Amino acid sequence: MKEITGTRKRIISLDAIRGFALFGILMVNILAFHSPHFLYGGASEFYQAEWDGPFLVMIDLFFQASFYPLFSLLFGIGMYLMYERLQQSVQNEAKKVLRRRMFVLALIGLAHGLFIWYGDILLTYSIVGLFTLLFIHKSVKSLVKWAASMLLITTLLLTFMYYQARDFVDGYQDHGAIRESFAHYLGSYSDILSRNFTDWLIMFDPFQIIIITLTILPMFLTGIIIVKLGWLKDIEGNLKQIRMWLGISFIIFALFKIGPYAFGMPAWMDFMQDTIGGSFSSIFYLLLLLILFEKRYFFRFQRIMSGVGKLSLTNYLMQSVICFLIFYGVGLGWYGELTVPALVALALLIYSMQALFSHWYLSKYQYGPFEWIYRSLTYGRKQAFKRRA
Repeated sequence: MKEITGTRKRIISLDAIRGFALFGILMVNILAFHSPHFLYGGASEFYQAEWDGPFLVMIDLFFQASFYPLFSLLFGIGMYLMYERLQQSVQNEAKKVLRRRMFVLALIGLAHGLFIWYGDILLTYSIVGLFTLLFIHKSVKSLVKWAASMLLITTLLLTFMYYQARDFVDGYQDHGAIRESFAHYLGSYSDILSRNFTDWLIMFDPFQIIIITLTILPMFLTGIIIVKLGWLKDIEGNLKQIRMWLGISFIIFALFKIGPYAFGMPAWMDFMQDTIGGSFSSIFYLLLLLILFEKRYFFRFQRIMSGVGKLSLTNYLMQSVICFLIFYGVGLGWYGELTVPALVALALLIYSMQALFSHWYLSKYQYGPFEWIYRSLTYGRKQAFKRRA
């Protein structure tokens, strides 16, 4: 077998973790496509089948608010690796190229959010990515202080606000908005666009953008910290430190994700559960997979996931298109019709199809169609598309 260099091995591992993150994102997003309960409440009305409750708890514990932070970690890692590479070739132009990259991502995210699905994360990543450039030169110690402060202060303030308004947030349900959602998302494309724009404005409310920036930016910075510590270049040499943080992240993950259920999972604890529990669960997943992918018996799993991860932008956008056609009125119209186990099975089916497609596609092409556009516009020149024989 041909020997894989350390750099190449590192890239394959990151692609595989990115592919794993896409599965987790789909598991949560498919629920948001299926009903309006994330925005307007009423989950108990949509999901009343026998196994809906246990499956919702499973998704809440292991998927909800865990995989966007994981993708944020990977985004931070990718940004800093790209910055290092650009510094060696174009030096003073490195930040300029990265800013252009964020601008291109913002355009893709804006089109995705306005014309397909209000829950787009790409525009948010582009905004946070621009802020990340302000921290890219800082030391590990400084980055840790900034990341911890932002995450902790934001969580404490928002949790306090939710606690003060606990009588309102507990059992919150906007019946009018729910009715409007069903009427529009099961209607024509113009009806869907109208409601989607309304929901997009809620997601991109200025206050919402500030809060999400203060919770995602720490994960971008954590990604940079991991690169600067040298963990990716020498996993074996840093294994003791990685295992220590694997244990710490698991403890915090368990306390903040599972802990609220000991108190009946009140709604005012949602933000704390998602922000602290979700952030540390993402760190746990990343470190665990980095260790596992060093083992030969995880090579097959790594190879499958890496194919999906190499086409992460294309697969993310295609997940939205597929869900759009399954749940909305212009397609099958299954909005609000399925049980949670059926949605989980559907997510597994979609992801399996994407894994097969990615494997076939990468045997012929170097980049996915959206990755190719993204790279070409970032570097200002047309990139090679087909794979050489």
